[in-house]
Amino acid sequence: MHDKLEELEELCALKLGPGTVTELTQLSGGASMESWRFFYADRPLVLRRLPFTASPTAAAADNDVGSIPLATQAGLIDYLHGVGLKVPEVIAQLPAGSALGEGFIMSCINGEALPNRLLHKPEFSQARNNLSSQCAKELAHIHRIDPDDLPVTLPVLSPRALLEEQERFYRQFGSSNAVFELAFGWLNRTCPEPQEYRLVHADFRMGNFLVDGEGLTAVLDWELAHIGDPLRDISFLCIPSWRFGQYDLEAGGFASLENWLGDYETASGQRVPREHFEWWMIFNILWWGVTCLRLGSTFRDGSVPTVERTIIGRRISEVELDLLLSLETQRADSNAVLLAPPPSLNAELATDEEVQYAEVAQALAQWNKSDILPEASGHGVFASRVANNALGMVVRALRLEEPYGQRQAQRLAELGYDNKALANALRADFERCNDRATWDHLRLTTLERLAIDQPQYAGRAVALKHWCGF
Repeated sequence: MHDKLEELEELCALKLGPGTVTELTQLSGGASMESWRFFYADRPLVLRRLPFTASPTAAAADNDVGSIPLATQAGLIDYLHGVGLKVPEVIAQLPAGSALGEGFIMSCINGEALPNRLLHKPEFSQARNNLSSQCAKELAHIHRIDPDDLPVTLPVLSPRALLEEQERFYRQFGSSNAVFELAFGWLNRTCPEPQEYRLVHADFRMGNFLVDGEGLTAVLDWELAHIGDPLRDISFLCIPSWRFGQYDLEAGGFASLENWLGDYETASGQRVPREHFEWWMIFNILWWGVTCLRLGSTFRDGSVPTVERTIIGRRISEVELDLLLSLETQRADSNAVLLAPPPSLNAELATDEEVQYAEVAQALAQWNKSDILPEASGHGVFASRVANNALGMVVRALRLEEPYGQRQAQRLAELGYDNKALANALRADFERCNDRATWDHLRLTTLERLAIDQPQYAGRAVALKHWCGF
């Protein structure tokens, strides 16, 4: 990017007059898009662009059905800024064929975006108290906009269309995930019809907000915007993976579900139908799981060969756990404790052999943590942490995958299924999960997978308390 400063300066000069680009820095995060902050004539700006490493195929895989082109995003954000929503001002779109790629330049709004800082740092305590009511007011404003007034054309998407598209994406990978199949079956049989179609952000969550000491300053990342059911936005904020460790605070990790729904009902003047909200919660959790599959696939096909994509591709086990906890209320016995002990997180290494591969990966992780991370800055800090997550996963897989695989094979044999047959049976008949041995197998397998992929995931402690009493 730094070799393209001249073109960036020329584009800014056309819109803002003479100046110089300084302090160009890539911001942390962003699995599917890049954000670069810089100053032009002492004014802070942000370049939002498609990564150079992303092919058009990868770009399509990064987004959900209804994803909109960057030019449409810019036009939508520009309109929303004009009607008083908390969004950046669009300064300029990158011209076709630009060496900078595809994207647009926008104003830089003050605020923190990193959820772990927002949810844990004491300087944001007042903001956390304000966020539920502020986000509710902003979301209600979004949903009050008349779709006919928009200057851009957005796709109109029903719940059924979104569900069918997600299942199409899922089937492309030939997966036989029993928990996903169970969820798809339940969602298909209970799919609602929305009361009205409105403007939907479709990615309304922590990580896409800017927040200062007083609260919300901006809503970012409009690439999934469409015309659809407002309940998708209301529930999306509550996806467990987006609570960032604050699992018991269902609304973004900063508010209870009761407070969030109450704040939205007050701001909008509309009642939130709880049965439809529940459907959207399970859909959105599953949507994130399919998205993890798709993002992981862009590493495998070489279109976005980053370490972060491999980590995202392994977050599926988080989704499995969240789906089981959510679908459990639909079973005849929603309080069934596990009849078998949960998986251990430890496996002893042999001491009478040469150095094992798990020890090599563990040494690399320690070297990265002690030698590389302290010297990193900017995006390098984020990249180093992602690398350490990946190495930790490899260490655990080398130690635990074989014994866990043996346990899973034994349980399946006792049930009389293989993985694919069990997945198909659960897709066809939700009642099969009322069989205690089948339900235990799903829960134990998910806990085993999570023990390798992300043992510190906050939902694991919640599941163990619910399923095992500790």
